[in-house]
Amino acid sequence: YADKTPADLQADLALRWIVERGLLAGATLIFDVADHILAAHFTLYPQTYRESLERLRDRGVISPSLWEKMATFAGLRNILAHEYMTIDIPKVHRQFLRALETFPQFQREVQEWLDREGKGHGDK
Repeated sequence: YADKTPADLQADLALRWIVERGLLAGATLIFDVADHILAAHFTLYPQTYRESLERLRDRGVISPSLWEKMATFAGLRNILAHEYMTIDIPKVHRQFLRALETFPQFQREVQEWLDREGKGHGDK
């Protein structure tokens, strides 16, 4: 889907739903992981999605550069979930292209943090 344009999303409702629901599912998973790490390892309970990412950055779980790339996902997640009528298709497209890079980077950085902390999948 990386080759699709905003016009493609506008013209094809099924494609648009695939991209939007993929973004929503990915962002929700990231925020769930963030909240779990913060609660279980730092006894922190952020009030917003953005704050969850900020706290991960502050605690060295994710890099400042990844935080900068992901900071806008908090607002987008809320729009996709709750304000469906105000969706900006070019913005969704930009965020989708960004997600193709940042979602896997989030997974890598969290796994690296878990490994450093002795909590990785290879540790007993």
